[in-house]
Amino acid sequence: MTTRREFLTTIAAGSLLLADAAMLFGEDTEKPKWKVGICDWDLRVAGQPGSFAVAKELGFEGVQVSYMPSGNDSLATRANRPRFLAAAKAADVAIASFCIIQFNDRPLATTPEAEGWVVECLEAMDEMEVEMVMLPFFGNADINRHKDHQPLVIEKLKRLAPIAERKKKIISIETYLSAEDHMRIIDAVGSDAIKVYYDVRNSKDAGYDIFQEIEMLGAKKLICEFHFKENHTRLGEGDIDFARVFETVKKIDYEGWLIVESAAPGDWRESQAANAQFVKRLIGR
Repeated sequence: MTTRREFLTTIAAGSLLLADAAMLFGEDTEKPKWKVGICDWDLRVAGQPGSFAVAKELGFEGVQVSYMPSGNDSLATRANRPRFLAAAKAADVAIASFCIIQFNDRPLATTPEAEGWVVECLEAMDEMEVEMVMLPFFGNADINRHKDHQPLVIEKLKRLAPIAERKKKIISIETYLSAEDHMRIIDAVGSDAIKVYYDVRNSKDAGYDIFQEIEMLGAKKLICEFHFKENHTRLGEGDIDFARVFETVKKIDYEGWLIVESAAPGDWRESQAANAQFVKRLIGR
């Protein structure tokens, strides 16, 4: 009869043999450096817990979740937060980050309640263990076009940054600004809690050298997450050299989420599944 000690010894020996085999055959037991996610608005379920199951079905590992300041599924309502966490766990899909998408129509600079939305979002992030929220600056909120908004944004970020610092969270800004202008604004705020959300398509459309910009911002560790995007085609079928983008991402030692925010011509599910597979092949997965 095998004793308990003999049984445990056998299990331990087997575990060591498996570990040795993994090393021998080159199996990577470390966590991947890059993970592939998608914006929930590209899943047709923005700000809803159902986004995680759809993301899983299409081959994604995480979702950038729309943080809705109000509504039935708003994460400002504490009772909704366990619903999102349970849905993410059930699908085995992570919350990559949040985005307060309303800022495009109701700018941080000029909307009185907008600053409060960020404070409430930071509270939800604390409870739900989400590291970063992205604030978009497009449409009405475009601070490249509305340069008079920039001092107002800096002023509000100066008030929000200490809250993020205390909670050890990141507030990122996604804009049409150049790398130099991003650095100028972040320097003016004066906080490591403010980073850049880098969208390769937006920056290319604005006329910037995206490879030079990624290196410039990466040298200062200012990029917290990436959008991999094409406007009218699937990833890899447009004019962005994503192989070179990824080589530059590796060059700056970025590790983290690569979030698909891309057009889905034809059947959108098929297109987004293809986008997921494209990025996975790109990163060697």
